Amino acid sequence: MNPVIIAHRGASALAQHENTLEAFKIAIKLKADYAEFDIRKTKDNHLIVFHDDEIDGKPISSLTYDKLFAITSKDNYRVPLLSEVLELCKGKIKLDIELKEPGYEKRVIDKVTRLYRYDEFMMKSFNDNVVKAIHDYDPCIKTGLLLGKKGGSIKNKLHEFFPMGRLAACNADFVSPYYKLATPGFIKRMKLYNKPVYVWTVNRARYMGRAIMNHVDGIITDVPNVGIKVRACLLDDIKKKRRFMKKKPK
Repeated sequence: MNPVIIAHRGASALAQHENTLEAFKIAIKLKADYAEFDIRKTKDNHLIVFHDDEIDGKPISSLTYDKLFAITSKDNYRVPLLSEVLELCKGKIKLDIELKEPGYEKRVIDKVTRLYRYDEFMMKSFNDNVVKAIHDYDPCIKTGLLLGKKGGSIKNKLHEFFPMGRLAACNADFVSPYYKLATPGFIKRMKLYNKPVYVWTVNRARYMGRAIMNHVDGIITDVPNVGIKVRACLLDDIKKKRRFMKKKPK
């Protein structure tokens, strides 16, 4: 019971702006196990680290990188290129990489595998086809299916709570559900099928503790400093209980 702590979009709650080099530097300094981030593509084909699909009402895919830079400069920050994040994090922290759209899987894989070993990163998406494309291009990559999008039909919700068919179809190695979806029953089902569970986005200490006690494999959080502290406290408590149980009665 020693889940990895994954810094969501860098240490997003501790930085001025999420998914920035500043946010990733904080995650590294805190010694989080992984840094999580999102990848999109600009109009002029730059791979960038950015979450939202638009900014100032304009789709990211309709903007050149220079135009995006001009927009964010007004708020005193810069959207980093994927290559910059890869260089910054190399040898310092593992990566949890989310692809937001289909179409550039091969480019991302080539860039990442040029710098990182397979045990130093994992890739995931809400899009089943993206997960399958990653696996088909390079089966050595650990891939995951994200679950818990807002909205959707009852049928889609059932496919999220019982995702085994989807996981098999896209060859996902792990599942990454919204933390409220990760009930003890859900986690138990995933364990039966040997699918690690990385929950998102957990920011309250009590929910982190509950997730750890339910044996999740990873916690994605905006406050990795809290996650690291909660994990350490719980593991220390467990060790103390084990030492107590081993003591022979007088």
